[in-house]
Amino acid sequence: MKLQPFFISLLMLAGVGCAPTPQAENHQTLNRDQYLKSLDPSELNDGLVFWTSDTAYNTNPDLLLLLDTLYRHVRTDSFPSEVRIEEQWMKDYRSRLCAYYDTHSLGSETISIYAKADSVLNEGVRLMELDCQWSTMEMIVNNSTEYTFDRCREYGQLTQLINCCETEEKKDLVYEEWAIYEKMRKKIMNISSNIVQLNYWHGSLAGPWATANYLTISGSRQYMYETVLNLVKGNGWDGTGVYFKSAERLLFDCCAESLNRIENTIQNDAFGEDATEMRQMVKETEEDIQELRLLIEEWINLMDKFDYALTCDGSRRDLERAGSFMLMKWASIVSM
Repeated sequence: MKLQPFFISLLMLAGVGCAPTPQAENHQTLNRDQYLKSLDPSELNDGLVFWTSDTAYNTNPDLLLLLDTLYRHVRTDSFPSEVRIEEQWMKDYRSRLCAYYDTHSLGSETISIYAKADSVLNEGVRLMELDCQWSTMEMIVNNSTEYTFDRCREYGQLTQLINCCETEEKKDLVYEEWAIYEKMRKKIMNISSNIVQLNYWHGSLAGPWATANYLTISGSRQYMYETVLNLVKGNGWDGTGVYFKSAERLLFDCCAESLNRIENTIQNDAFGEDATEMRQMVKETEEDIQELRLLIEEWINLMDKFDYALTCDGSRRDLERAGSFMLMKWASIVSM
């Protein structure tokens, strides 16, 4: 498996490289250094064991190796594949998280499988922070690690919504929306990361800031899905917000303003020989923005069908405002 290129570039910004991928066998008899030395050097995927502190590994190697499976899966360039395939992978993985929760008696046995999985992922976040000095590298690793955990949470929400659908037609609509979202997510990640790198050219803040934006992207999606689930379950929603077109306009106005500021800075000859490379990145970002614009138009049209299929008359358009919140959060991470 090959790592997604941008994760590699962020780690290079922090002055570190990639490490071999840990495998789960025989780890309990080895300390962390012995374990890493036992790996096949041909495995070039960096694993969670490599990036965590000795304290974290020695505190809970079982949890660390369990979470490493998710970490490596999400960080490969094959992720995400077809939505139903990924949903099934996450279901199977969620079962492993729940088994860990039950085996280690982390809390109540009567909570949902989704709450159990979230509890284990939260334990993972705390484990990653042991001995963390919040260096540039550690911030990048912790942000990108938590992002992989968030992706598991997102797919948990997808499964819950699918389980609420009474017909195959509604399920197909949910899967179709998710597939478009994945394309949108990839584009907004590229756009926001490029804007961060252009603003902090060769600066140490670029990596932590860009990966923190990943958490904002995932967090806004989880908020949207939480709202959808409440509406579908008849729980209602008392939120406020704007409609799609207003949020869409805000997002692309913010993209244009940020790139305009960057281009003005480049024209001032402040970057010398780097200016050519920066202009190329601006051009690539503009292309991504145009592609995102088309995807969002497609998504908005589908969301109208999504709304009518999944909500009743009294809650209609609440879903639109929840979706608009996601676009507005995306606007916030491209505004620099």
